[in-house]
Amino acid sequence: MRTLTEFNRGRVGLMGVVVTLLVTGVGQTFMSVPMLFATPTYYAEFTDTGGINTGDKVEIAGVEVGLVRSLQIRGNRVAIGFTLPGRTIGSRSRVAIRTDTILGRKNIRIEPRGSEPLRPNDFLPAEQTSTPYQVYDAFVDATKAATGWDIEATKRSLKVLSETFDQTAPHLSAALDGVKAFSDTIGQRGDQLKQLLANANKITRVLGDRSGQFNGLLVNANTLLAAFKQRSQALSILLSNVSDVSAQVSGLINENPNLNHVLQQLSTVSDELVKRKKDLADVLVLLSRYTASLAEAVGSGPYFKAIVANLLPYQILQPWVDAAFKKRGIDPENFWRGAGLPEFRWPDPNGTRFPNGAPPPAPPAVEGTPDHPGPAVPPGSPCSYTPSADALPRPGNPLPCTLSDQGPFGPVPGGFPAPPDVQASPPNTDGLPPTPGIPIAGRPGDTPPDAPGTAVPLPGHAPPGARTENLQPAGPTPPPSTFAPGLPPGPAAPPGPGPQLPAPFIRPGGPGGSSQ
Repeated sequence: MRTLTEFNRGRVGLMGVVVTLLVTGVGQTFMSVPMLFATPTYYAEFTDTGGINTGDKVEIAGVEVGLVRSLQIRGNRVAIGFTLPGRTIGSRSRVAIRTDTILGRKNIRIEPRGSEPLRPNDFLPAEQTSTPYQVYDAFVDATKAATGWDIEATKRSLKVLSETFDQTAPHLSAALDGVKAFSDTIGQRGDQLKQLLANANKITRVLGDRSGQFNGLLVNANTLLAAFKQRSQALSILLSNVSDVSAQVSGLINENPNLNHVLQQLSTVSDELVKRKKDLADVLVLLSRYTASLAEAVGSGPYFKAIVANLLPYQILQPWVDAAFKKRGIDPENFWRGAGLPEFRWPDPNGTRFPNGAPPPAPPAVEGTPDHPGPAVPPGSPCSYTPSADALPRPGNPLPCTLSDQGPFGPVPGGFPAPPDVQASPPNTDGLPPTPGIPIAGRPGDTPPDAPGTAVPLPGHAPPGARTENLQPAGPTPPPSTFAPGLPPGPAAPPGPGPQLPAPFIRPGGPGGSSQ
């Protein structure tokens, strides 16, 4: 077993310095190893350079694959070195110098042949190379052809030519006079012709230097012409569609003589919208605020209430709203299960309902105190989930989840480490099961749904459908506000024109309402 030793900073620092020096040395000498980064060079023998220069392109099947790197004399031949990064060619390949541009730029074109690859620094012999046909070759071929002439036949041809000239003397004289006049003009304009040729030489040199750009210009011009052709077709289709639309509009106007009046009305509406532009902008601003408030209201609970002012008088609208939206006949326990209410938040089945008929409160959860700092119900425990239909809180077992070992993914071996800190009521086997609630909670003519807890009896004088809370007299008048001391209380409101109704707003002989 290895024992722990004290951290030695000196040893670690020395090792770091040595490793840094080694990495630096290797990094500085890494690029000096030529065999790692060298690009192989291949050579081909030619009878002459053919106008090729270093830096010119090397192509295979029209694709640029390398560059010319060197030109050197090798006996009575010229050895041209070139590179092919990432490629190899056969030892039987043929190499030719070709004209690349109309301005005389050359390149090397390779035709790969042979199954045996050409090794780096090897030579392709002159028998496998060729150079372009130039003026020098033309003079050599003309000299070779002249050596085989028949002198006697040439003399006879010249004699026949001179006799022909004698027969055309008058016409030839005029032609020679024209040639003489042309020669005199050239002689008089000699300096200008020299200047012209010098400028032409400069232009040729500039074009030669810009051969690549000139080639690019020609290629771009071809692309531009193709785009013009494509756009011309699109323009033709557009004009045809415009013509069709014009015909349809003409037919629409002819078939609808009142269209002009409609367009005038549309113009009037547009002008009115322009005038009300600021009002419309204010409406959109207010709508954004209302939308934000409505979103907060909707997201705050399982239901929400909204009001639309000035729609209809409430006396007419309220019965329809009650019939459409009043929630009657809903089973509270099914509603709580559908809403996902955790079991420890369910009403205490051994508690007493509120005076207004609402179910009793849930058992108090002890949390957030020095003695109980943690949450009363740990997340993931059975009491944090909605109970199943066969395990609802009942008087004999007000909190069944405390005896369960089921987690969200099945049983938990050994149970949960901490029981829920909820002060549930003691079990009461003789307690009342859920009984019908207040009459107003049920649909007309039906028994109200069952609700847990002990019901509060209705007062004897309560009208049908009332809640269990009795009517209370109006409370005392509140003291004057102390928010602005020194100001005397305002005068009492004057009485209204109608009959004065006693609190709590009960019409004589009619139904009443709650003061709460």
